[in-house]
Parts: sequence; C-alpha cells; structure tokens
Amino acid sequence: MPICIILDEPENPDNIGAAVRSMKNMGLKDLRLVLPPEDWRYEANKLAVGAADLLDKAKVFSTLEKAIEDRQLVIGTTRRHGGHRRAHIEFEKAMQGAKVRGMAGEKIAVVFGKESKGLSNDSLRLCDWYTTIPTSPAYPSMNLAQTVMIVCFSLFTGKIKVDGYEKWKPVNKKEFESVMKNLNEALECLEYNPSVATRIDHTFRDFVKRTSLLKTEAQMFLGLSKRIKDRAAPLYNDKPSNRPVRDKKKH
Repeated sequence: MPICIILDEPENPDNIGAAVRSMKNMGLKDLRLVLPPEDWRYEANKLAVGAADLLDKAKVFSTLEKAIEDRQLVIGTTRRHGGHRRAHIEFEKAMQGAKVRGMAGEKIAVVFGKESKGLSNDSLRLCDWYTTIPTSPAYPSMNLAQTVMIVCFSLFTGKIKVDGYEKWKPVNKKEFESVMKNLNEALECLEYNPSVATRIDHTFRDFVKRTSLLKTEAQMFLGLSKRIKDRAAPLYNDKPSNRPVRDKKKH
C-alpha cells in the first residue's frame, strides 16, 4: 500500500532504527524524517537490524509541509484531545479508513511527533485526521517506536473490500494548496474583510478534512476562482486606494 511513515522532529536515533524495523516487519517501505538529529543514520543502524536498506532510502525534509506534499490523506497521532482537534477519529476507524483509501491507490501518510512533546499544534493543523491509540488513562504516554509498531501492525492485518473507491481521485496536498491560494486571491478581489476571509479559509479546510477534495472538484474551484479574479480584479485594481503612489515630478 502507498502508505508512508513520517517522524516529525524525532529526538532519539534509537527510535528511528526501531521504527524502521517495525515498518519492514509489516511491509511498509517509505520512511520520511523531518529534521532528525545529527548522526541519526549511523546511530539508528544499531536497532534497525535487517532494515538498514529502508534506513538508507529514508527521505529527509526541512518541514512537515514539504514531507506531505504528494500525500492525499495525512493522519496525525496524538494522545491529546480538545481544542482545534475536531477531526479526531477513533483509532480502529482511522486505520480502516487508511487501508481502504490506500488499497484504492490513494497516497497516505501517518505522522508521529517528537518523543518529548508529540506533534505541535502547527503540525496537527496540516493533518486531515487525528487519532489516538487506546491506552490506560492512568498512563497514556507511549514510546515512539512502540507507537509506530502498533500502527504498522494495524495497517498490515485484516483485508477489506474497496467497493469502487478506486474510482475516486483525490488531490494531493500540493494541489490542494494551489486551490486555496486561488480561492484566497478571489476573496481578496471581492474585497472580503481579512478576518472573514481567514474564517472562510479555515472553514473550507475543516470541510475538506472531513472528506476528500477530488481532482474534478479542485478543477471546478480553480475555474470559479479564476473567473472571479478575471471579473473582479480590474475593478479592484482600478480603485484609487489600490493604485500605486507615485512621486510628483518637480518642475
């Protein structure tokens, strides 16, 4: 399945090695690291044990945003609830959804945060779903490598029927950001109050997190945004307040 594991700012190279071993046990091959510690590759080899080939192929990124550009569904793992975490999905349902969409050819990422703090709020905002592995409430915090193993095992076990989902063609994150950029430019041309435009942006993003934005839908929104900009931009740019100020020539 086209599912990658992303470790966002991991702090301990041993956990990277143990995680990649778990991935190989369960047939996953794509490991991505965001700002790993120095000498991580050498240190991680100690616990990779037979999975050094995956470790050598691991991709390193400077930001989580870049690491997920080609993904169509991003699932963040967290033990915290509340606040902005409205897209929280029960663990079993999240794994089932990932398998269905992965079997249909959709590119999935499961993201894990740093050992000391987990995923930051900024990283969680980039995720479509959030999920939590059920644990005893008396001690919910888990080791990073163990968490990766449980997720990989859950993705590996059980087979489910796709039932036509392969006909869907969702956009990836890079394509989605292009849609949002054009939509926000259209809102600016329509002279929306910046705070209202921001709420529209957040509302649309939250909506897409609950479902997928298909390529056909993305083309529709891009066309709509372009038409708005083509019609509204000349009027917007022609307003005196929007004209560039020029220095008066001295005679």
